[in-house]
This record gives sequence, C-alpha cells and structure tokens, in this order.
Amino acid sequence: MPPRKSWKPKGGSRGPAQRPHGKSAAAPYPNPAHEYPYDASAAAAAAEALERLDVSAAAEEDPPVETPPSPPQPEVPAPAPPSQPPVEASSSGSGSAAAGGGREEGALRRLRELVGIGREEVELTEEEVRANDQRQDDEICALEAIFGDTVVMLNRKEGQRTFQVHVHIEIPDGTGVSARLSFGAGTLNYKGAHDEDASDDLVYKFRVEHLPPILLTCLLPSSYPSHQPPFFTLSTEWLDKVMLSSLCHMLDMIWEEQLGMEVVYQWVQWLQSSSLSYLGFDNEIVLSKGDLTCVEDGGDNRACPDDAPPDLTIPRIIRYNDDKRHEAFLHGIHDCMICFSELPGVDFIKLPCHHFFCQKCMQTYCKMHVKEGTVVKLLCPDTKCEGVVPPNILKRLLGEDEFERWEGLLLQRTLDAMADVVYCPRCQTACLEDVGDEAVCSSCLFSFCTLCRERRHVGVECLSPEEKLIILERRQKSGQVKGDIQKVMDEVRSIKEILKDAKQCPRCKMAISKIEGCNKMTCWNCGRFFCYQCNAAISGYDHFKGDCVVFDQEEIDRWEMQMNQRQQRQVVAQAQAEIFEGEYGYPCPTCRNPIPKIGNNNHLYCWACQRHFCALCRKVVLKTSQHFGPRGCKQHTADD
Repeated sequence: MPPRKSWKPKGGSRGPAQRPHGKSAAAPYPNPAHEYPYDASAAAAAAEALERLDVSAAAEEDPPVETPPSPPQPEVPAPAPPSQPPVEASSSGSGSAAAGGGREEGALRRLRELVGIGREEVELTEEEVRANDQRQDDEICALEAIFGDTVVMLNRKEGQRTFQVHVHIEIPDGTGVSARLSFGAGTLNYKGAHDEDASDDLVYKFRVEHLPPILLTCLLPSSYPSHQPPFFTLSTEWLDKVMLSSLCHMLDMIWEEQLGMEVVYQWVQWLQSSSLSYLGFDNEIVLSKGDLTCVEDGGDNRACPDDAPPDLTIPRIIRYNDDKRHEAFLHGIHDCMICFSELPGVDFIKLPCHHFFCQKCMQTYCKMHVKEGTVVKLLCPDTKCEGVVPPNILKRLLGEDEFERWEGLLLQRTLDAMADVVYCPRCQTACLEDVGDEAVCSSCLFSFCTLCRERRHVGVECLSPEEKLIILERRQKSGQVKGDIQKVMDEVRSIKEILKDAKQCPRCKMAISKIEGCNKMTCWNCGRFFCYQCNAAISGYDHFKGDCVVFDQEEIDRWEMQMNQRQQRQVVAQAQAEIFEGEYGYPCPTCRNPIPKIGNNNHLYCWACQRHFCALCRKVVLKTSQHFGPRGCKQHTADD
C-alpha cells in the first residue's frame, strides 16, 4: 500500500509566520513605559474625553441608525458567496454557542487562510496516520476533562480536527490596567508609549482581577504530533499585534523543544501562568494598539488583535471583570453581618455599595422600615455606610402592597423636604409656595397663607395659636359655630403644647422636640441639621463656638449624676434631709447630713457617705456590729 501524503508549510515546521525582528529567543517582550507626562491645561478636554468613555453605559455595538427609505431599484442578482465549509460546533461545553461570535469566526477564518498558504506534503504510512489520529483523540479528551467548557470543538474535515480554547489568565491578587489615550481630534484613540508630544494625552487607569480570555484556535493536521505542530491563531481584546506575535513566537519555541509530542496542553498552561510575565506585565498591564500589520514590520499573521476603539474595549474589560467577580461570589460561602449565618452567595442580596446581607435579614429589615414609615432611613444596614437600597432590590424583597406603600411614603417625604412645597388645608393637595408666603391650590383653587394655613390675608400678620384659640372659644360661647369647631380647637391646643417644647426644622418646618442629648438636632423628615437653641441650620459643631452651647447645664448635671453614683447618693441624702429636717433628722457623725429615723430602729444608714451609725450615741457602727446588744444601745426603742 503506498504511503499516505500529508502537507506542511514551506520553510520549516513552525507555521507560516516568522519570528519578530530584533528579539532573541529567550528575551521577553519589553515592558512599555508606565509613566506618562500630563499637562494640567488639558483638564477640560480630559473631562470631555472621560465622559465619552462611559464605562457603565457603554454598549457592545453601535445602536442602529434609522435611514430614510430609498427609492425602488431594479433587482440585480447578488453574486454567489464563496464556498466555505460550515462551522459545526460540538455539544461539549457551554462555549459552543460562543463559536458563532465575531471574534471566534474571524479567528477561524484567519486560520483557514493560513492553512492554505504554502504547503509541503509529508508522506505518512497508514500506521503513522492511525497513531496520530489516536493521539489526537486522547489529547482532545484530556483537554476537555481538564479545561471543561473552555474547550469548544468545531468541525472535522479530511481528518483535521479544529477546536478553540478560551485561555483565562491567572491573576490571584489582581492587577492594574492603564491606557494612554489621545483626544485631540475629538475621538478616543490609543497612543504609543514613547510619543514626544504628550500634552493632549490622557492616562486612564483601573484595576481588575479577571481579564478577558485569550482565544487559541487550533487545527490539527494528520501529521500531528509525529511531524508537524498544530496550526493556530491567537486573538484577544487587550493585546496588540506585536504582543500577540511575541506569544506566537513563544508557542513555536515550546513545540521545538518537544518535537513529536502533544503540545496543546503545554501551550494553554504556559499562556495561563506565564504570558503576563513574558510580556513584562508583572505590575501593570498597558493597553495599546500597534501599527505593525505584516511580517516584514515585525508582526505575525497568526496574531489576530481586536481593532475596537478604547471606548468599547475598556468597558468590555471592566464588565467582564465584574461578571466574573459576581460569578465567584455566587459560588462562594459568606457570613451575614446581621444574623452571622454562613450561607452560599445565591442566598445573599448584594447592594451597589458592595455590602451584602442574607435575603431573609434584608427582607425583614426593609419590611420593618416600610411598616413604620421610616423610608428615609431605609439605607444600607452597615452602620458606617449611607448607601441607599435601589428600587429593583426593594421590589424583589417587598410585596406588591408594601412596595406601593414605599413609593407613596418616599414621594411624601420628598415633597415634605422641599422648602417651596406646602399642602392645601382643605384638600391636602401639594402646592407650590409663591412669593410672599402665599399659595393657590390647583385642585380646589383655595388661596391661603402658607404660614398659618388660613385664608390669604394681605398686609395682616398671622394669628398666633393663643390668639386663634381665644377666637375659637369666643365663637363657641356665642353659639356662632360652623362645622366641627371642637376638633379645630383640639388641634390648636395640640399645636400650642407642641410649640412649647419643640422647634421647627428650618427646611421642612417639621416640629421636633428634644428629649435628651446635645443641641445639634437632626430632622427625621428631611435629614437637616439645626441648632435647638437658635433654630439655625448648621452643618458641623463650629456653630457652638459662639453664643450657643452643645450641652445645656441641665443635661450636664443629669449626665454627671447618672455617671457619678456618689453624687447621686448625695442628692438623695439632701432631699431626705430637706424632708426630715428638724426633730426627725439625726446628723451623721461623718458628713453631718441629717438622716431620718424610720420607725423605732436606731440602726441608721447615711446615703451620702454610706456609713452606719447609732441614733442614740451617734457612733459609727458596722453593718453586722454587736453594738446593739444587752450591754450596748438598744436597737429598737419607743418613738422619741
């Protein structure tokens, strides 16, 4: 039987590309400069460029543009597309669907173009063909068992297996990513690392823990691994053509060191663990776009970089990192800082402030605030964080009725916090306050004074609660009563009593009463800080360096009495001395405070100095003293 013929590229077994010029076999890719000059005069232009680089809202593709319909044209038969073998992805791995993506299809097309360039046939016997086929099957089975869904099998044509491997770079502690951008022409573009004129450049930096994978597309000829290496291409979003060409050169060196051996696993392992250090990215990754497009300029045809602009590439990298971090969070075990329970990540609610709590605790916490009406305090449960709980999370945790109540309460609190919004005293409709403390209700057309909530009175001062109460009492006595005047009188009396001990918030006019503490008050309705003494709006404690004080003297005395038990006992003793002063008080032999005698017991106890003494001889005795006995004073005698 004649030997079977295979093919290999001319000029050696390394594939169609050559080594980059000016690089030795062992020298890694040089690390680009990390320090760039920045001109402060370009701050305004830099801010405009950052607005264009919207990481949170950047779309993967440009939105469709609506064009006017063109006039009808005569039908012309379209040329037939060139015949290409269909790409059939196997069902192994969830990444099979990704083979239809643009980057995956482009890498596969480039690989087929390179395979058809310059072949050289290799004569193989049937035994060698069968051995190579078995070794290829074993290697692919091992790759799928080790790397799982990252290996995507494509079609097999004429004994040549084609597959793609998504190589994920290992960054245990994370790394920084920077990109030097140019915005002189109004469009963000990558710049080289050694430009002389860098006055219009911007350095954008961020940090990631996961990088988008390097796509390794391989085609195994029938002469692999006995005679030829796999044909491959490399593509990724964050490396330029020169860097990818350097990685291709290193993969060729690994094959040359292991001729006749299966090499794909070694390629993937080296790309995962050593590619960053080989490129010089030990501390920081610099994004750039090289302009080398052919082999003569130092590039490699197997390198397939992504030519997307930075305002698309950078958001993709950040989103990929966020998705991977969220995926790792869902598969991990975490502690809830409220109930201290260990639960999987799928049972947690993660807030935008990056704090997370278990779903049960967050549901109870949110329902409690909605039930009590304190929606303004519905913030992150972490005591040092003031991040809000977004509505989409609240809708998941609350029921339909509770969510509607939350929306109504939030609208009510928002309107109450607005200084120019008042409510109509007749129909309670929100109205805008006009100049001169007046408002007109848009619902019932009632014109009223925003200070006293009565009918508008131009040029006349508002009635005080006392004056209003006197007028209502006179109307009640005279019988000129219209409506439920008793309800109005009760409301006026309540306002009068409240204003005795309360102060109005300078922003929303909410009445607030101080129970204890300092004079820096916080309005529970709008969150405004104000002084309880002068009712002025404040921000810190600098206001209390003037006439106002932080603590009143009564508050200081109460606190000292609470913290000093000795002073508390002296106050009690003084009160008792004032009550039993005169013939009912027995002076203590130590502190001379008069101590009352209760009943006919001569064993007295001084609350001021905590001494026990005898009421008959005025001597200090012990609590379990034998002073009272047959030979001493009598403990119980008749009343004096």
